[in-house]
Amino acid sequence: MNSKKENILEKRRSFSTDRCFVCDELLTNENATEEHVYPKWLQRKFNLYNQKISLLNGTFINYRNLKVPCCKKCNEIMSAKIEKPMRQAVEGGYECFKNLNKEIVFQWLNKLSYGMLYKEAMLLRERENEAGGYIVPHEILNELHMKYIFLISIIQNTEYIKKPYSLLIFKIKPDYKNPYWGYDAFNFPVFCMCMNDIGIIAHLQDNGFNEDFFKENEDMNELLQHELHIMQFRETCARFVYKSSLFIRNPAYIMVMDNENETPNQIISQEMSGLGYAVWNQKIYAKVLEFFWKDFGVSYQDIYKGDDKVRTLLWKEDGSFNKIEENKKKD
Repeated sequence: MNSKKENILEKRRSFSTDRCFVCDELLTNENATEEHVYPKWLQRKFNLYNQKISLLNGTFINYRNLKVPCCKKCNEIMSAKIEKPMRQAVEGGYECFKNLNKEIVFQWLNKLSYGMLYKEAMLLRERENEAGGYIVPHEILNELHMKYIFLISIIQNTEYIKKPYSLLIFKIKPDYKNPYWGYDAFNFPVFCMCMNDIGIIAHLQDNGFNEDFFKENEDMNELLQHELHIMQFRETCARFVYKSSLFIRNPAYIMVMDNENETPNQIISQEMSGLGYAVWNQKIYAKVLEFFWKDFGVSYQDIYKGDDKVRTLLWKEDGSFNKIEENKKKD
């Protein structure tokens, strides 16, 4: 009898409640547990339990209900390998977090992103209407091979040869009223997050191309050396997200497979060079910036000034960095 496992690139998942969202093993009374997509330590620290997060169909769900099926083994491995070091680094603030292994941050963000999609692949688009399908169609999530491979790399001890991601860490002036904020794009793998004085901007599948482009721009790279006001950080997110939406390259990978388990022992990210983006449009960028500034009551009319001029809080008219006074501490 041939017991060889199905190749990971050919595997089709059912996204059912009786399968582990990581290893896809059948769950039993002995091995079943649940994984909080946004971990309990994060929910406790930033009081997220009863706060809501939007789903792709326009409905909302409480953070505390964002749970996916998981086996105890995968749960314990992820807790030890990514959740514990992430929690400790966040508790230590920016100075501690910036020294955390970037691969851990990448795997953690990818787990959040994949976990959200997995949850939405379990939820009906319209409640009580099974014929209406799921919020995220199973066939779409099954095509996101690399996102899933990056997830199981946590439990498989996969070695990365050159990084498959871009990751930028910023020092933020804490917004004491709203110390946590996050943005996860569905149509391309970009993640932005603010936790107290820690700001994270990441592209989860570009082989470092967007990070290199960001750092090659002297003005943008300088932002990594400054403490940013929360609105400045959101503006930086808007610039990165819009630029990433113009990214026209297809990242490629070579995988050295484990013949027994049909999972990768090594993932080698291929270098990319040359033209990487479509043409930037200031009017469209102003719309993106409006979205990232919506919490501050700033409208498109306040942002776009005509003649391709877009408002910025990052730089003064002479091109020097604009230092904004600290946020007022909550009473």
